[in-house]
Amino acid sequence: MDTIRLAIAGATGRMGRAVLQRMAHDERFVLAAALTEPGDPLAGTAARVGEMDVDLTASLDGSCAALIDFTTGGGTMAWLEVCASQHIALVIGATGHDDRTMERMREAAKVIPIVFAPNCSVGVQAIRNVLSQFARELGEAYDVEIVEAHHRNKTDAPSGTAMALAEDVASATGRRLDRDAVFGRHGQVGGRPGAQIGIHALRMGDIVSHHEIHFSGPGETVTICHRADTRDTFAAGALRAAAWVVERAPGMYGMGDVLS
Repeated sequence: MDTIRLAIAGATGRMGRAVLQRMAHDERFVLAAALTEPGDPLAGTAARVGEMDVDLTASLDGSCAALIDFTTGGGTMAWLEVCASQHIALVIGATGHDDRTMERMREAAKVIPIVFAPNCSVGVQAIRNVLSQFARELGEAYDVEIVEAHHRNKTDAPSGTAMALAEDVASATGRRLDRDAVFGRHGQVGGRPGAQIGIHALRMGDIVSHHEIHFSGPGETVTICHRADTRDTFAAGALRAAAWVVERAPGMYGMGDVLS
């Protein structure tokens, strides 16, 4: 395979820096652009990221095969437009998207390949691969509660991963999140409806990512847990997705497609 020219959007953020550091040792890629948002005072300056000196820019010029987006919902919308117009494959690891951004994502996927991965971890995807069967086999007698924890600066809640896990359980068991999900509890809430899926978000310290799915039934509780203590696992997954997506036809893909 030829070396892939790769752009990183959100290059000054936690995940952007992690991807840049890992990419420095990955012979599959060469850096096309380290992107920051328009108006950022760091745009046009050089930055030291791990063992790399990178020039930060707010625009994407020249040839680029793929872009990894770790920005915000507004940033994702802007880079969707750029990638669609320049036919650049896209990996979206950013979370917290509204319905408008998701709709634009689906439109852009008609002309470019997009991997939408709220969580790029291989371990999380392995859990998702078995979670539906797990939920079906335990059945309605088991209550489901999902708890996620992230660092104090994460701006969206619950996490995109927690919502994806909840959707996996709901789809497998005939539930609907718009009807059966409850986000935290307070006050006199009454007894717990059997079909309810509890989803809870913790924000504290510098926790990278922690997700637990609890199934509690007659006489036992089963917990599936994933804990990421470093962002390196997400960076590795994002780069794996970028190497995969450049060879795909236009469409919307997930990490499950990448790993398969």
